[in-house]
Amino acid sequence: MCHSRLIKLCILLIRLIVISSLLTSLTCYGFDSINLDRKSGLFVVTDNTLPVVSSKYVGWEENWQWAGFKIKPARFIESGNAGVKNYQGQVPNLDIDFLNTITGNKSEFVWTYDWSKKAGHPDSLGVGVEFNLKTNSPTFDSTTLAVPEALPNNEGWRWQTPDGEKLEVKFSPPLAKIAQDSAKPNLIRAFFFKGIVAGSEKTSMTVTITHNSSAKSASVADPQSYENIEAQKWHKDILSDNESPVDLSFLNANDLPAGKHGFVKAKSDQLVFEDGTPTKFWGANLIAYSLFQTSESDIKKQAKRIAKLGFNLIRIHHHDSNWVNPNIFGNKSDNTQTLSAEAFKKLDWWIKCLKDEGIYVWLDLHVGRSFTEKDGVENFNELFGKKGRIKGGKELTAAQGKGFNYYNESIQKQMQRFSEAYLTHVNTYTGLPYLKDPAVVTLLITNENDLTQHFGNILLANKGVPEHNALFSNDMKSFSERAGFKANKTGRVWEMGEPKIYLADAEHRFNQKMISHLRGLGAKSLIATTNSWGKMGLFGLPSLTDGDIIDTHSYGHAEEFNFDPRYNPSFLTWIGAAQVTGMPLAASEWNMASFPIDDRFTAPIYTASIAGFQGWDAMMLYGYSQSKFGPNSPASNFSCYNDPAIMGLMPAAALLYRQSHVSLGKQSYELKLSRDDFYYKNQDPNTSKTLRTLLETSRFTVTLPEIPELPWLKSSKSATKPELIVTDANKDFIPQGQNFIQSDTGELKRDWQKGIHTINTSKSQIASGWIGGAEIKLQDVTFKANTKKAVIAVQSMDDKSIKQSKNLFITIMARSITENGNKLPFLSEPVTGEIVINAPDNLKLFPLSSLGKKGKAINANYTKGSYHVKLDEKNKAHWFMLSTD
Repeated sequence: MCHSRLIKLCILLIRLIVISSLLTSLTCYGFDSINLDRKSGLFVVTDNTLPVVSSKYVGWEENWQWAGFKIKPARFIESGNAGVKNYQGQVPNLDIDFLNTITGNKSEFVWTYDWSKKAGHPDSLGVGVEFNLKTNSPTFDSTTLAVPEALPNNEGWRWQTPDGEKLEVKFSPPLAKIAQDSAKPNLIRAFFFKGIVAGSEKTSMTVTITHNSSAKSASVADPQSYENIEAQKWHKDILSDNESPVDLSFLNANDLPAGKHGFVKAKSDQLVFEDGTPTKFWGANLIAYSLFQTSESDIKKQAKRIAKLGFNLIRIHHHDSNWVNPNIFGNKSDNTQTLSAEAFKKLDWWIKCLKDEGIYVWLDLHVGRSFTEKDGVENFNELFGKKGRIKGGKELTAAQGKGFNYYNESIQKQMQRFSEAYLTHVNTYTGLPYLKDPAVVTLLITNENDLTQHFGNILLANKGVPEHNALFSNDMKSFSERAGFKANKTGRVWEMGEPKIYLADAEHRFNQKMISHLRGLGAKSLIATTNSWGKMGLFGLPSLTDGDIIDTHSYGHAEEFNFDPRYNPSFLTWIGAAQVTGMPLAASEWNMASFPIDDRFTAPIYTASIAGFQGWDAMMLYGYSQSKFGPNSPASNFSCYNDPAIMGLMPAAALLYRQSHVSLGKQSYELKLSRDDFYYKNQDPNTSKTLRTLLETSRFTVTLPEIPELPWLKSSKSATKPELIVTDANKDFIPQGQNFIQSDTGELKRDWQKGIHTINTSKSQIASGWIGGAEIKLQDVTFKANTKKAVIAVQSMDDKSIKQSKNLFITIMARSITENGNKLPFLSEPVTGEIVINAPDNLKLFPLSSLGKKGKAINANYTKGSYHVKLDEKNKAHWFMLSTD
């Protein structure tokens, strides 16, 4: 066989690998896979791990009122046939129940619906599926847009990609309607029925893949599907909700109480205390009801637990939001002028107890505050926008005003008045005003509130806000005149270029007012302006540099270990893209995007490893808890404190990050784009291969171009001189033909074809992902897992290498589920297999209980300098100590 044909065959074989970009793969060939979304029961098609077809249920009553959908995940009603998936669904507002059965055979999959329409809704606009096709995916060989076409007689649609792949979605009986907008031909809505007539009926949806060569007609086995859930064999309630399986509070021993080293300062891209002690923070969010509905005794218990889990920072969040009752303004207050003494008492005690455990505090000043008529906001009615104050026949009484605050001076004064009252409040238990407490690390001016990406369009002429539009227009025209821009171009805020430059300046002027006010009050904490969030591009970074620290928010997706970084960004890439040269970086929110993602257990250690490698300064899980603590607390990614798949991994992640088990990247790159590339092109992790492929390869920062229109924007210098300046946003830093990504230190490696991530340092050796059936050999530890997907971590607790340590901490974790929606208890999957650990002689293996107590030593055969730790279903421990006693 000639060399060129061999290369082509290798490429062909690579594309045969089935990669799950959601939760369960239904096997097909050509595209990576058709992936079943366990939450909706619909599908996603991927190419080179990048979604190119996604789908979701849609439905509306008359007047475009959302009909609502409730889908019951498959695992609760498994049929027993591994090839069949069942889902139950409801459309509550249209009185529809349905059962959905999914079967697959090679490259054809069938969704069979049994509809029960309990009442007629003749004026409903329709119920169906919306398909979104990425017709210009960068994974396609051709740049020619491929437009999907409707099948005749409303039978469905088909799409041929530029690569020659064909996808057909066909319905029987024919649909009520296929809707495809000529302006957005990539968006297709397939309506099962429009006006609802009571009765029962069946519908089938058949999805067929046709490949562009006979070589692609073979089916491929699915190596990356989870084991069937056998709930009776899974472990119940493995994690205590008020204790930790291991005590890491010793990590805070040098900070008792928090604040003893003085205020935190930014020194280039690092954080240091006033006494010169360097620091970094591993934290979480306390949110909403957990702040105000937790008893004093439980607050103290949780503060101790938070420290034992390895945290040294807590963010106080949603203290002011209207949906939280009571909140900082009291109990159902009709204004936001008075701060509640009872609410302060709760916050004071939280801060006191956290300080006592060496845990610092991040305070948000403005999150979800909703103004009322009694607050004296000018042009108050315009805060409700074009739709006005009537919703669902009821009059709205409060509105947030995000975006409006950049132009409405009365809102700015309200925000300043709140900040003054909040920060000058004297803590009953510490005797310090919040603004003079060095345990308060950061003040965030406003949460998720920007003009450049999210709220710049709410003041336009067609939004029904004439007074605010006048403020915006006058300000925009004044800036355009100073900058030499054409106002009719600058005002098109949805476009790149001049509008983004103007909006950055508008944000800057607001920031300067707020920062000046805070510093005038005597605030010494770090200040963050708002956040890089919600898929914000690099153009949103300039005004964030007004603060002392850049803050980011990012949420991950299922099966990210299988993402090919050449095409598909990790959720951590969005955090890295906000690492401005010469400034510290925080992520005050990170987690997996929805609950329950099956492989969320991979996220904590992966996040800690990349944060340590990149040198990020403060990481905060969203969230520790949003609800009142206790047995009735719902399972949620907002309240992870009781979730074994997240909180059960936090001690291992804390050790990894806080003790710097992962080395900083050896090389440091600086992305330095031109004015045109930065402001006139949408550069973000979706569009920039440089950002995607550098994240796990080497350290990198983003330098903002100085331009005359923004004279206040000055580039900062990094504490370490970059070894390479990069001016191309689309450079591939992964060697050609390589299907894994590895750090320049050699410590971190992710094979996206196998879906395996490894950490191989002297103090932490960890295998994570689809490790079942593989033998993974690291420096001192060999992993032989049977469980298909899991995390197994072996770590030194005494700051020595694993092979020298006499105090090793072992974590094993896989899926955790709840059997009934989000109601407890959690059931956790047993992890089986063997771990071989090269460590000193005369150590004993102790299982750790959920209360952190050592159980009776169990056998760990020691031969030839290594311990052989057997893991089986009978052993219900998920944490162990390999130690002398």
